[in-house]
Amino acid sequence: MGNFTDIFTVASSNNLIESISGICDGRTIEGISSSYTLENVTGGQTTNDSYADVIGSSITYTPPANTKYIHYEYIFKFDPTSRSGISHFRLYVDNSQVTAAYRQLSSSDGYTTGYAYGTMQGRMDFVFDLTASYDDVSNGEFSNWTTSKTIKTKARRYNSSYTSSLNTNTWMDGSGASGDGVWTPPLLTVTAYS
Repeated sequence: MGNFTDIFTVASSNNLIESISGICDGRTIEGISSSYTLENVTGGQTTNDSYADVIGSSITYTPPANTKYIHYEYIFKFDPTSRSGISHFRLYVDNSQVTAAYRQLSSSDGYTTGYAYGTMQGRMDFVFDLTASYDDVSNGEFSNWTTSKTIKTKARRYNSSYTSSLNTNTWMDGSGASGDGVWTPPLLTVTAYS
């Protein structure tokens, strides 16, 4: 019997080096050269008028040798709790904003009735380019990312009339969710490619 690569040829670029992925419940994941402990998220988060760290979105990551691209992906539940829940999301590397990764989320606007039923999966993701000739953090380009850097997401609401909740459910199985909403844990994935 031949090797797997005899049948399926290996791509010449964008080969996966490692993937760190898990539910943000405090678990530790072993990478190639480091271990990573994800944040322990135990409840929902309400947006307010100032940017705040999105709980569970932060990871201090050291890419393995020969990494050319890093794909950061944070998946969370987005639940507008007033009107359409217009919310703004920013991505940061070591507290510098990656403006190219900016996102805005909202659902259909129940302004005339005051209802806010639209819910969805929120997602902040971006591919960092480590092959640049100089660092351009605002565009997610780096020339020499070989040490640990902290990647995280921050969020705010548009104003006090457009609030949203992250990682909770207002509705469940044909009725209202119990308590402050049924908890939905976020998922964080960081993947390194050559």
